[in-house]
Amino acid sequence: MPLMEIADATLHYDEYGDGDEIVLSSAMAFDPDAYPACLAAPPTGYHVYTIQARGYGRSSHPDEPPAQGWLDQWADDVCAFADRLGADRFIYTGISHGGGIGWHVAARRPERLKALISVVGTPHDRAGGTASSAGRRRMIENRRSPEVIAEQLRIMYGHTDDPARRAAREEQIARRVEHYLAQPDRETLINQGKPFPDARTDDELAEVLRGIRVPVLILAAMRDGVISPESALRAARSVPGAKAVLFEDEGHFIGTESPERLVREVRVFVDELNGVAEPLAATGASTGAGA
Repeated sequence: MPLMEIADATLHYDEYGDGDEIVLSSAMAFDPDAYPACLAAPPTGYHVYTIQARGYGRSSHPDEPPAQGWLDQWADDVCAFADRLGADRFIYTGISHGGGIGWHVAARRPERLKALISVVGTPHDRAGGTASSAGRRRMIENRRSPEVIAEQLRIMYGHTDDPARRAAREEQIARRVEHYLAQPDRETLINQGKPFPDARTDDELAEVLRGIRVPVLILAAMRDGVISPESALRAARSVPGAKAVLFEDEGHFIGTESPERLVREVRVFVDELNGVAEPLAATGASTGAGA
């Protein structure tokens, strides 16, 4: 059970691989067979650390919510973890609320990031206020109702016309409901709110995003019931130099359903950053052939 002591907390983490590229990710929990742990295997072969966020599982549980807000606290925890590793710069990748952590690292400590890879984690639309997303609020209010939790998870997964995929999702939903009901209230009541809560409108949020100055890869799912396509496109249009890949046929749980699709895009992006991307094959247009 690896634990990392930082200034005022203990963080549980898991370590995968031993490559030269250090990748950190933080969230309430991780599936060890899914993204981002699979970035440690070929063809990427990165050195990956998944950090259980303060307030969850085997990490420290504060008596009160952090005065600076959960997302800022978790972002600072990631940097403190990197300090203990001796990693001055690192790639951060996060899914959903873990993506929100990454956006706060990018805004608060851009010098620490080689890149941010946001997976279904772009900052939410401002509709409904910034204190909570509608989905998080519904999960908290109905945290002991298996029917409502299952319904909300189906919204998060998004629609599919594939019967086999739909059946597999129902099995996953049943397991997720069971896990959620087993969590103590001190965990299920955590509400991190939307990233950058001081930005009250979508235009104000776009202005915040225009201030991000790190390489950013946005991996978004168009059938996501949590992070809207508009959210992903807003970030893609606003962050200078951002790259976005939009999967029409995926939902909010792409990290467990289709991690290999994410890994392929991450590899291309990181290879481009490192200047080792494979050159494009010669085409008829470039050789003058085929006229």
